[in-house]
Amino acid sequence: MLDLRYHVASLSAVFLALVIGILVGVGISGRGFVDKSERRNFENRIAALQSQVTQLNAEKALIDQQGAAARTFAQETYPVLMQDRLASKRVGLLVIGSAGGAAADVRQALSDAGAVVSLYRVVKVPVDPTAVRNVLRRFPAFRRLDDVGHELAQEWVSQGVTPISDAVSPLLVEEQRGAPGKGLDGVVVLQGAPAADAATARFLRGFLQGLTTSSVPVVGAETTDTEPSRVPEWSDAGGMSTVDDVDTTSGKLALALLLGGAPGGHFGVKPAADAPLPRIEPAG
Repeated sequence: MLDLRYHVASLSAVFLALVIGILVGVGISGRGFVDKSERRNFENRIAALQSQVTQLNAEKALIDQQGAAARTFAQETYPVLMQDRLASKRVGLLVIGSAGGAAADVRQALSDAGAVVSLYRVVKVPVDPTAVRNVLRRFPAFRRLDDVGHELAQEWVSQGVTPISDAVSPLLVEEQRGAPGKGLDGVVVLQGAPAADAATARFLRGFLQGLTTSSVPVVGAETTDTEPSRVPEWSDAGGMSTVDDVDTTSGKLALALLLGGAPGGHFGVKPAADAPLPRIEPAG
């Protein structure tokens, strides 16, 4: 739709330029510099271009009408499609750095689908590797930052004891609600900026891989105005689905579908998306 609008604008600009050209040509022809055949050529070109602009404007109006109808349909069907889709599901909301407005959009989607945010964590970045190693001195197996990130993610998602989380949370967690080690049915990841240094990048790479090697759906979510998009980074983690328009009705539905077990992939409106939505199955 956007390309068509730009095309119409471009043709309109060319049309205006040719109109100016013909007017100038008419003035010059009065002095004998342009013959009648050249003037007719200008007029024919303007007429053809004007016809194209008229046709494209009609197509643009039709697309706008279709878009409005689609938005109305989505708004009216959204409550029905979301109702009880994630009833009583325990979902973890993990924020890396800052989430901006995406956190509210995700919470709204989860609430609409009947899910419970049972674990909420805001991970502080950048990561101080020396401080992390110091608090983990009694765990010699976890000296590498990617291993620390991997184990921390596993402890937050799975049932069981949480020794690494207990040790590093005072250092790495800025805000938290809900106890780890009780098991989750799905995870949503939000991330503000990309890793600013190599140490943080290693930690986050292990953290995301730890999430995706669990047995629950993991979805990275962002809004349509997130720049730069985190989708390529999340895609590199492997096994992680993404929604790049969680601020829209369609994006909220996509998030719920993925957490509910729909086949994974990348969904939304940005170039990296596979489709606007996963396949919709009846809730139950």
